Amino acid sequence: MISALSTAILIFIATVQGAAPHQAQPTSLPEPAFTAEEDLDCAIYVGALMAEMGADMTPDNRVGLTSALTYFVGRYEAQRGLALTEAFLQRYPTYRDRNPAEIEQTCSVRMRAFSVRLQQAGGALSRAQPAEDRAPSTSQQ
Repeated sequence: MISALSTAILIFIATVQGAAPHQAQPTSLPEPAFTAEEDLDCAIYVGALMAEMGADMTPDNRVGLTSALTYFVGRYEAQRGLALTEAFLQRYPTYRDRNPAEIEQTCSVRMRAFSVRLQQAGGALSRAQPAEDRAPSTSQQ
């Protein structure tokens, strides 16, 4: 299972770091509605992935996975009022009984889609800046 988990990480990190726009899936459609419990499953999955990588995690992996974890936790908290610790503890037995490959597949696809949306938004903001704000500054001495 570690090779599949590593693959999911690498796919997410590569996407975050600069997949070309022609590689991105169209994102005109919103992400399908997922339940708060499915968001918790993905948060648990990403957290487990981070724990499994431990000291071997690269800074890029840490940034990408922390972003994914924050995304899924934020989605959960936006939908539910239950304290996060309590929610994790209540959901974990159900998570543990689910098919790990299914969770990995679903969460990986969602992380890639989130990454593409972030890249598109960042690109749009960059293009919206006046040209003089985008040019590198040169200091004169």
